[in-house]
Amino acid sequence: MTDINLEAEGTLKQLDCAVVYQHPRDFTSLPVVSYYNVTEHGALYTDNTEDIQSGYVQVDVWTAAAKECGDLTLRVNDIMTADGYMREMSADVPEKDGKVYHKTMRFHKYFILKENEND
Repeated sequence: MTDINLEAEGTLKQLDCAVVYQHPRDFTSLPVVSYYNVTEHGALYTDNTEDIQSGYVQVDVWTAAAKECGDLTLRVNDIMTADGYMREMSADVPEKDGKVYHKTMRFHKYFILKENEND
């Protein structure tokens, strides 16, 4: 089994901003990108062994300006897809106070857990 959160964190650490697990503690130092594992499950089994794992990761972008949110969202998408993730969805999330711009994204990836011994 692969730790999906650890995989996502390693990919997102390429960004030039804070990367945090689940949710920012405060919004005084923006931008921030947060992430967490939505779900994971075995995708392929052979000889009673899990060979491929499927995982979904939620990534949220939090910024103080709309353009910055859009630019950082594009950067997140580029980094995640370059590492084999597929973007399943993205959406703007309206904030009540209008001071924080928030975009949510969901990514999917298959993780190969065991190389084929015949290769």
